[in-house]
Amino acid sequence: MSVHQQTMQAAFLDAAQVLRGPLPEVVSMEPILEGVPFAHERTVFDGADGFFAVWACGAGVFPRVKDKRGSFMYILSGDATIVDEDGTSHELTADSVLVLPFGWVGTWHIRETIRKVYLHTTPVPPLPGTVVASAFRPADRVLADMRPGPAAAPGSPADTDTVIFDGPDGRCDIRSREPGQYPWAPDGHGFFAFVLAGDGFVVDDDGTRHEVTPGGVIALPGNWSGTWHIRHAFRAFCVRSTPAPPA
Repeated sequence: MSVHQQTMQAAFLDAAQVLRGPLPEVVSMEPILEGVPFAHERTVFDGADGFFAVWACGAGVFPRVKDKRGSFMYILSGDATIVDEDGTSHELTADSVLVLPFGWVGTWHIRETIRKVYLHTTPVPPLPGTVVASAFRPADRVLADMRPGPAAAPGSPADTDTVIFDGPDGRCDIRSREPGQYPWAPDGHGFFAFVLAGDGFVVDDDGTRHEVTPGGVIALPGNWSGTWHIRHAFRAFCVRSTPAPPA
């Protein structure tokens, strides 16, 4: 199955590929103030529910305006500062989470190559009419969030999930689930995750089985259905995307 998902199939990429695998696609970093002209990435999922990829970029200064889509990202390695238009800054290191919603304006200052898992989503109206602040959770707080939660189906809200952002672009949280079986019904929202801890497997309705282990990523389109089988407590950086636009 191709990782370029135009269909409504689930997509998976294992830890070795996510953390250390080659990133064959070249992405322009224009506009740039200084530094490398290109980043590199590997697409995991590309469909109506979002664009999900592993990305890396070397040192440089890159101004950005989020005027088309929102971005959710989990930093795998590297060192950088993100600065909002109002001067608010956040230090990006391994295991930190950053959300740049539609309407965000600011600048990347990358000192050491950043490697990340990220999701682009298309926001749903009403769209913000002013500049929107970034949402950030530093690594120490992300790791502290990795606690078992109530037995609830992955993809459904739970009061103990640590919500980092919830808005027109989607819902981002650090999520924990106990061992068990969790049936999954389509709800029109894509679900994307980077696994932090625990393991198990996911079974599509057609019987196809996918192993889920730490360091891997998962993309479930909005009309996917199947069952999660969690063997050891599951913890993940998760994004529930906005509904896919009508066909």
